Amino acid sequence: MALPTLNRDEQIRANEWLAKNTVTNYKDIPRNIRHAAERLIEDAHRTQQRLHEELYISSEKIRKITTIGRTKLYEMIKNEEFPKPINMENDKDTTRKIWTASSVYNWMQQKAEERNQ
Repeated sequence: MALPTLNRDEQIRANEWLAKNTVTNYKDIPRNIRHAAERLIEDAHRTQQRLHEELYISSEKIRKITTIGRTKLYEMIKNEEFPKPINMENDKDTTRKIWTASSVYNWMQQKAEERNQ
């Protein structure tokens, strides 16, 4: 029986799998690959969820990062000295203010550049 031709990515994945798994029964290979693929997909979903959660920052985290107090933070938002928050509604029909991590990071970079000038 001829072995199938694998493209470069498939060869790399196969070599990585073989390096991690000792095969004693060749009948187990398809089942082991399926389980490995399922684990990879689960890991990818968990990573995606963590990344999604980390893209937004609450006012509590902003205050810890920047050491700006709550009153001062909202005063700066009102005076357009700090990025405006996103209002997110939750299950209790209340809104929570959150910021994108990139907007806060960009603001911090801008402040650092102004300080260095």
